[in-house]
Amino acid sequence: MQGNVKFMRLALALSRKGGDLVFPNPMVGCVVVKDGKIIGKGYHKFFGGKHAEANALDEAGPKSAGADLYVTLEPCAHQGKQPPCARRIIGAKIKRVFYSHADVNPETSGRGIKILRRAGVETYGGLLAAEARALNKKFIQNMKSGEARTDVKFAMTLDGKIASKSFDSKWITCKKSRDFVHDLRTKYDAILVGTNTVLKDNPSLTSHGRGHNPVRVIIDENLKTPLGFNVFNGAAATIFVCDEKIKNVPPRFKQDRVLALKINFEKFKKDFTILTGKLNEWGLKKILIEGGGETIASALFSGAVSNIYAFAAPKIIGGRDAVSPVGGSGVDFIKDGLKIKNLAAKKIGTDFLFTGNL
Repeated sequence: MQGNVKFMRLALALSRKGGDLVFPNPMVGCVVVKDGKIIGKGYHKFFGGKHAEANALDEAGPKSAGADLYVTLEPCAHQGKQPPCARRIIGAKIKRVFYSHADVNPETSGRGIKILRRAGVETYGGLLAAEARALNKKFIQNMKSGEARTDVKFAMTLDGKIASKSFDSKWITCKKSRDFVHDLRTKYDAILVGTNTVLKDNPSLTSHGRGHNPVRVIIDENLKTPLGFNVFNGAAATIFVCDEKIKNVPPRFKQDRVLALKINFEKFKKDFTILTGKLNEWGLKKILIEGGGETIASALFSGAVSNIYAFAAPKIIGGRDAVSPVGGSGVDFIKDGLKIKNLAAKKIGTDFLFTGNL
């Protein structure tokens, strides 16, 4: 059985509404049909939000029992930011599922269909598969590449400071360098900073219109970032990483496009890869750390960093209390310092950009 093409075309049209708001997750649309009539429609609206199937089934309600479900991607089978859709479909008593193509995410690929079939749900794949794959070409490439990396970027004066003793840091680099960074951000799935960077600089952490906005990740152990800061402005999805001991997450961390990610902070403080690994599981495979010094130090000395972008501006601000780009306790002996490989430099405006890898 091939299913009705017109219903899948509608599901595809719905999926496009997600656009860049769901990045780096796939755009997905869903339609629930009973007796030839549409009783529920939905799509994945934003990163971290309800999946297309859940939104469509919410609209359909109890009428979904015995209905057909058309979805542009295989229903997920794992617990991620949202519950598994395969289980939700079974609970809704859907009779048949028509999907465009299998999910390339190894957490789901093929498993969603197996779960549905075991529960007696008829499944049929391949409906408008080429169109659905073309729609999510970047997502599919990202998943198949298998590449996950964490990089670091910072801007400093010639005397190695990223902010003055009063924490003023605007602007150390020239406009051309800042434009370069905005372009650089479009190449990443997530931008990561510590909560002190947010509280002191109130950054937007976006591409400033130069491409898609990466997901913003804020390390905020006790969820103390107040509402009103730019990271709450909805310009990009924002994840606040907090201690798993927090029982009651404040409402401001539960609004649309804002998520609280709980981790074991005791372990995280010893191994930064606990966080990057979790973000990788959420589809955020390319991460750029932009500060502050303690966060950068933790990532570097945990062996989590692949590449470094270090801007040096022709300025000297001095001050023993001025802020350095890499904090932490550091090493006791020069011989134990991290070695940067393949160091290269190029001039950008009035600044120099040093790149290298570890």
